[in-house]
Amino acid sequence: MPSSLNTQKSERLFILPLFIIAFLVQADHLVMVPLSTVVAQDTGISMTNTGLLISIYPIAAAISAFLFAPFSDRIGRKKMLIFLIIGFCLASLGCALSYSAESIFLFRILSGVFGGIIMPNALAFVSDAFEGKQKIKALSTLTLSFPIASVLGVPLGAWVGDIFSWRAPFIFIAVLGLLCGLSILKLQTIHGTKDKNILQQYHEFVSLWYDKKMRSMFAIQFLMLIGLFGFVPQISVWLTLNFHMSTTEIGICYMQGGIGAIIGNMTARHFLQKGHDTSLVSIGSFIMAVSILLITMELLGPALIGLGFALTMYGGSLRMPAYQVMLSNLTSVKLRGRLLSMSMIVANISMGLGGLWSLPLLSIESGRLIGMEPIGWISCITLCFIPVLIYRTQKIDKAL
Repeated sequence: MPSSLNTQKSERLFILPLFIIAFLVQADHLVMVPLSTVVAQDTGISMTNTGLLISIYPIAAAISAFLFAPFSDRIGRKKMLIFLIIGFCLASLGCALSYSAESIFLFRILSGVFGGIIMPNALAFVSDAFEGKQKIKALSTLTLSFPIASVLGVPLGAWVGDIFSWRAPFIFIAVLGLLCGLSILKLQTIHGTKDKNILQQYHEFVSLWYDKKMRSMFAIQFLMLIGLFGFVPQISVWLTLNFHMSTTEIGICYMQGGIGAIIGNMTARHFLQKGHDTSLVSIGSFIMAVSILLITMELLGPALIGLGFALTMYGGSLRMPAYQVMLSNLTSVKLRGRLLSMSMIVANISMGLGGLWSLPLLSIESGRLIGMEPIGWISCITLCFIPVLIYRTQKIDKAL
């Protein structure tokens, strides 16, 4: 571990700019959920296709992760992050300046290309820099950016969008992202590995699928997200039409969800320190399955929708730090960037496909969005398969 990371102060200074840029990336993606209806109206996108504004982002990120994955291990995390941050900030600015369906989709794709793989590179960076309990703490702190973005970024972005324009949040994200990039420039460089050429590194990247345990881990991740993201991209139009919520009210629901996610993240950190990981993934998935089903069946009135979001994101935040710790322990530093990038490819393909498979189930009848209940059932069923795959992965461990 680098000697400059020996004190708690230097550890915090190392993690802080990575946390901030991860927060901004998550906010950039998630704020489109409450804003998507307004964006669609302003750019000429049909109401039933607003989910594409959310699902197109992870699809672009998956393609980007495949193209750029070996370069993180090769040129080093810091150089890769600076390149990605510059592209992400320019894409966010482009979103703010879009006035047509074609231009907003183009810049959402570019946001996914650059922003979507900032997180796995940041996770690889802290995994390289820390060991043992310090690594668990650093990884769980970084994954906390997702719930914090839900608590602060989404409602604040929705409120700014209501007060000024839906374009304003993306301008703020672009400016803050560039400032954060300047801070990351000051971090200690952990050099990449150049003992193999780029084609060999690509071969190792693809060869991750040859490992039975890694395939099982990727299958778990696919099921963690494929059903959930049939639900997430439809939230804005669903709450707008069926519950008559404003953009700010939708943002407040996300804030309540984010509070649940913060509690889940802290709970996960506590149990990870005690050596629990697979059980957290199973329990978190079950909580998420039940809460999504309750929400999409509309058994919770408008006043309780935020509570449903809190339970859903509590379950999600129990899972994610545990899964990242399990994943980061699978390989050495020389391959870690590619492993986490492959994980991001699986995650983003899952999220993108979620937004696509759910579209045929949706229709608008008498001013209401129809089709959320079957989406909820499908999501619940996929999440309930996760403990089975966890058990299978444990059997593979024992066989090895």
